[in-house]
Amino acid sequence: MNNKRIFFRFLFGGAAALAAVVLAANFTKITAAPPDDTRMILEHTHRTYISPPCYEQAQKTNHIAESTLGEARTHSYSPESACTEQSLQPIQITLSAWLQEKLGIQKGKWDW
Repeated sequence: MNNKRIFFRFLFGGAAALAAVVLAANFTKITAAPPDDTRMILEHTHRTYISPPCYEQAQKTNHIAESTLGEARTHSYSPESACTEQSLQPIQITLSAWLQEKLGIQKGKWDW
């Protein structure tokens, strides 16, 4: 009888701890920034980069290439427009949403 009580106490304690972690993850906000592997278009003539949502309205030449944000920063390219700058601003998201993005369960803001 004593072993059963200990088992149920551990079981209840574990379930309560898990529930507390899940609850905290759903309410805890963190700042998320676009990762270096975020897809970008490099505009080599003007040495700028364009985020895909801003491509149609961007001032561009034919000297473009698909790359990443990390590569654009490595070459010291600057954002092509305010649209690109705004699309790459860090955001406040819950810890659980961030974790789901990292695990590939849901798409992130910068999954273009």
